Amino acid sequence: MRQVRKKSADPVARSYLLKAKKEGLELSWNRYENMLPQDGFGKLGLSCFDCLQGPCRLNPFSLKEERTICGRNKEDLVLYNILRLLSGTVFPEKGQRLTWKEMLLETARTRMEDLKKNKKFIEKKESTKQIGLGVLEKETVNICLESVSPEVLDRCLQLAEEMKQEARNSGAKGFKLVLAGDATPVYPVVTVSNAGGVEFALLTGLIDLYAVGPSGLGLGKNVIPSYHTVYRDAAPNADKEEMRDWFIQAAVAYTKRDKEKVLESEQIGEARLLAIDPSFLKAHLEQGTIRKICILAGGSSVLITEDALLCEAAIVLSGEHNLCLTYGNATATLGKYGLLQPGAEGASPKVSQALGLEKGSPVYWMGSESDILAILDLIDVIGANNVLALVPELSTAEDLQAALALAGTGAKVFTAVKLPVDGCEAVAQEINELIQYCDPKDFMMQIMAEL
Repeated sequence: MRQVRKKSADPVARSYLLKAKKEGLELSWNRYENMLPQDGFGKLGLSCFDCLQGPCRLNPFSLKEERTICGRNKEDLVLYNILRLLSGTVFPEKGQRLTWKEMLLETARTRMEDLKKNKKFIEKKESTKQIGLGVLEKETVNICLESVSPEVLDRCLQLAEEMKQEARNSGAKGFKLVLAGDATPVYPVVTVSNAGGVEFALLTGLIDLYAVGPSGLGLGKNVIPSYHTVYRDAAPNADKEEMRDWFIQAAVAYTKRDKEKVLESEQIGEARLLAIDPSFLKAHLEQGTIRKICILAGGSSVLITEDALLCEAAIVLSGEHNLCLTYGNATATLGKYGLLQPGAEGASPKVSQALGLEKGSPVYWMGSESDILAILDLIDVIGANNVLALVPELSTAEDLQAALALAGTGAKVFTAVKLPVDGCEAVAQEINELIQYCDPKDFMMQIMAEL
């Protein structure tokens, strides 16, 4: 693997990168480096594959207006590509003309409304959560779930209990479920990694079955051909009998582990759920005991050093007496470094005292990916002017939807990953008013200027 740049801030990454190199495995970083330089037209957002008449691409340097075969101009191409990434397009009602900015915000708002309708409102049960590669146990059948639906997770928990004997017949103590890319307080399931680091989880040699939902990145499946692990696509409504077969195959896979390929990790962090009263926070913001609320969100991108900016932001912003909140995939990132643990170095004593905690942490956990809804409700109460949202490593449609939903509240949102919109100056300018791009080298300097 060429050292184009430091790959990850994670101290355990080096061992697994070297392991992958020794085993001749190609990871996401390899594939990124093999594609350099990346497709310039794709990065501009001026390519279109919507029909079988193309593909079309428009000249970014043309002085006259160009159009695709079907008649789309630069603005159309760039915006429709972003809307496609957002998994939906909002068309103006008859007689109404939405601006590009309004279309993007309306698409994100519609997505949040759908999330609210489909969200399973269950009382949060687990106040603490273990996070890191160390949650994988040598003597259990480990099943890793990424971006699966609540229904699938429910059935997996039932089957893990019902089929315990199946695991014991294979010589294991039982089944253990772990999540990649999320951390949930509703279910008794620990988190092994963020979505961008799941390749490392597979490289431990301890995952026996890896199931990925429709919105998952599924990076780990590229490691599977060299391991004993079984891969399965997890449809949102997967049948329980079908899933029973998953568990049987996982138990069989456990017996096929290659001990020579096992590399355990001691990495275990902890997240502790913070229950907050928005009115209480608003009072502290007005009194100045808490400077601002900083939302740390998003995934991991190979375009920049994995995890580095999110961790730096947590330490720096907490040190300036800001209350840092996180959820979902970012919880998996920050948790493995211990930045969510009570008493962790870097916690603001002022913020801890305001929250009534004897031991605070640099960042506080708010819940799973769907708890972006709780964050949006919080902003409605405390006011968007009191909020900074940082999504330094935008990498999925869900990240972009969340970033736009946060921007829709009026909060300032920042990223270090450029969106493919530079092919149209007007759209790029409007996008930057919603999600401000900061060069990774200057990211924290620009954030600090906003305080």
